[in-house]
Amino acid sequence: MNQHLPIIYVRGYAGSKGAVESTANLPYYGFNLGSTQVRTGPAGDPDFFIFESPLVRLMRDHGYTDVFASVDDDGGIKLLNGEEERYGDKNFAMRSLWIYRYYDRTSERVGDGTRDDIERLGENLGHLLEFVLKQTGAEQVYLVAHSMGGLVCRSLIQRVLKERAKDRVARLFTYATPHCGIHFRRGMGFLTSVRDLLGFNDSDTFGPKRMREYLDFPAGWDEHRLHEIGDHFPTERVFSLIGTNHTDYNLARLAVGPGSDGLVQMDHAYVRGSSRAFVYRSHSGPLGIVNSEEGYQNLQRFLFGDTCVKIDLEGVRLRDTLRNDEDLRFLKIEATVLIRGEQVVMTDQREEHGSALVLGARDLENSHDTLFQTFLMSSRRPSNRERYSHFQIRLRLLPHYVRERRVLRDRHYFGEHLFQDTLTVGIRDDDGSGGQLIRARWTALDSDMPDAGTRYPRSDDIRFALTSRHLESGELVLRVSRR
Repeated sequence: MNQHLPIIYVRGYAGSKGAVESTANLPYYGFNLGSTQVRTGPAGDPDFFIFESPLVRLMRDHGYTDVFASVDDDGGIKLLNGEEERYGDKNFAMRSLWIYRYYDRTSERVGDGTRDDIERLGENLGHLLEFVLKQTGAEQVYLVAHSMGGLVCRSLIQRVLKERAKDRVARLFTYATPHCGIHFRRGMGFLTSVRDLLGFNDSDTFGPKRMREYLDFPAGWDEHRLHEIGDHFPTERVFSLIGTNHTDYNLARLAVGPGSDGLVQMDHAYVRGSSRAFVYRSHSGPLGIVNSEEGYQNLQRFLFGDTCVKIDLEGVRLRDTLRNDEDLRFLKIEATVLIRGEQVVMTDQREEHGSALVLGARDLENSHDTLFQTFLMSSRRPSNRERYSHFQIRLRLLPHYVRERRVLRDRHYFGEHLFQDTLTVGIRDDDGSGGQLIRARWTALDSDMPDAGTRYPRSDDIRFALTSRHLESGELVLRVSRR
């Protein structure tokens, strides 16, 4: 498959009239906004760090060109910046980035003030998709969406295209999309009820009743399963980017609270079974998730990466003294993944951010859980002479003591761990000799890496033992596949 397919960008929700007009005033609907700040944790001031914007980087790094389009009532495509004269018929670039300007119609300045429901937005996205395929000659497109835009894409896939979706859409990448809806924190549930009852400015789009309708679920579908994309589209073609910084969003953060990006709860922000990453970014704003280097690195590697590495934790069994402690009910698993040569983390799940993976203390004894799926790009290595793609996994297992549904804080020091280490890995390009050549060692220093690689007979079963006096057993398993 040609890795550089056309991209359609679908922005998120604009509720008020002011938000709609501000959106319509932005040519790229916000995809051109960058940032000059990065916050590495809950404490401290943001550091100065320039990120130009995902739009600029896709143009500069991958040669994409921009196209602006809206959709008429009859499904006709209206090009908005002289593209017809510039490209002619069926001569648009394969590497084209299409801005789906669906709020122009809602604007009272450039449109007629009509707010289309999400069903119509999904249908119109389908018309645009078919136009893009025809004009570029591509067989498929990439869909990239922020917030509600991801629900528009899912309505297209699940309600409009259905069995045709896998043939039309190559990959779906969502930033901070409420795949399981938006709910307010405990004690403020009445706000959710009022929103879903009144549906002011289509705000009930984020409630379970409307979600069942536009995602084509039966009326009685379990609201905790709204993040399922159905049988028509493979979940391995979906990436969900999840924000973990609730403090830097607007006042909505007070109603949603911790465990969110300020608007969308972390456990509602992914498609079930999809690849996902956690980054310390808020829903939007100067420290938002779209205008971030972390977001862009995950985006470009998911769309264009040539190697996929699935990182599993398997067979973790505690020593008997810990295993027999009935109060040690859960393990919190912190995982941070970095790629050599990049200045940001690809995913960062930490207890202090509220994003650590929580499992029963004995759940992994005879099973496994996927920590992360990273995508490597041989073209983005620091040196063209390199034949290995390098990354690090920083892993910690933390105990969590609970008795009668109460956390036993007298049994716990913040940050105490049962296991802590860093695995540095280099994956060799396919050399035609079978299996997979790997350079790897439990070390945080690249200088400690072995000079020669080890050839594993199976690229989907590369195992590294977890060594700790607190563990009877446990393995980190890498499953490598080429794309």
